[in-house]
Amino acid sequence: MTAQDYLTIGKNLTICKATMLGFGGMRMPDAAVTAKMVDAYLNSGYNFFDTAWIYGGSEEMFKEVLVKRHPRDKFLMANKLPPWEITNAPEDCEKLFKEQLRRTGLDYFDFYLVHSIDDGREQDVEDKGLFQWVAEQKKKGFVRHMGFSFHGSAECLDRVLDRHPEAEFVYLQLNYKDILYGPVGGWHEVALKYGIPIFAMEPVKGGSLAALPAPAEKLLKEHDPSRSVASWAIQYAATLEGVTCVLSGMSGMEQLQDNLKTFKELKPLAPHEIDLLKDVLDEMAKVSNISCTACKYCHAACPAGINIAECFSLYNDVKRGAAGWNRTMMYRALPQGKRAADCTGCDACLSHCPQKVDIPRELKVVAQTLR
Repeated sequence: MTAQDYLTIGKNLTICKATMLGFGGMRMPDAAVTAKMVDAYLNSGYNFFDTAWIYGGSEEMFKEVLVKRHPRDKFLMANKLPPWEITNAPEDCEKLFKEQLRRTGLDYFDFYLVHSIDDGREQDVEDKGLFQWVAEQKKKGFVRHMGFSFHGSAECLDRVLDRHPEAEFVYLQLNYKDILYGPVGGWHEVALKYGIPIFAMEPVKGGSLAALPAPAEKLLKEHDPSRSVASWAIQYAATLEGVTCVLSGMSGMEQLQDNLKTFKELKPLAPHEIDLLKDVLDEMAKVSNISCTACKYCHAACPAGINIAECFSLYNDVKRGAAGWNRTMMYRALPQGKRAADCTGCDACLSHCPQKVDIPRELKVVAQTLR
């Protein structure tokens, strides 16, 4: 069976087990560990890999641990066109795309996306003709399937899908916190209305649904001590209607093995288990966490070079019950000028956050907590 055997070319993608669990490139460990993870993942019958221009070093990493080590017909690769990097289209698109092919060592991408559309970026994408440009690459054979990733309002998603029937799939951030207690349910409903295959991003919400406050974790462990906390989130996302792939940014072999275990006997959560997750969310609501998924899109935009994701992670650890003195020491270990307290409030980061976090405001909170 080749990579193309897993798909029906055209609007209606036929996705089987091989693509149900996606290997995300955002949070990979070092090359030696990642190579072992890639081998174990492929040997378990899965084949879908996801990278992006902004996932620092991810494209090059996949070239070394995947492309150079495995036949091209044994895997599928997704990559993305970042609108914020395009000033002069189509010239900038051509240059960036060629560089992505060079970085990955590939001749084509199986899946190619317009990256991170939201309400503020919607018109920019249209003005630059990015969907049309990707469609042209598909005609030329450099792209097999085209789609987009999305972080805006349900109304915006509806407009994009209505305007671009050529899109064959959509990446949506789907997890039980954002659906049960957030706005994401609207995205899901819109995608189902259009019948477009959904690739679920951030099923564990950047790890925040794998590291719960102690009372919330206790609820899950009392119900089933044999399961990891993260597996609940993966199972929820993977069994949502319309979801054909769940992307997991795995940072170690233990996470991969846990995901493989979850997918081995995958079935929808029972009604009483959904109620249990609602109880978990009630416990989480008592703790004021920052909704950062550590995607680090904001890092490149920060003129001061503040380690925003690390600052937020340390703060959230404290709120989840980790030793405050230890996290304060780790915060102080960050280089001078790179801490939360060094934010000048220039707001350059704001438009880059898919989670719509008010980063300057939250950095002030972090600075007051971890000083």
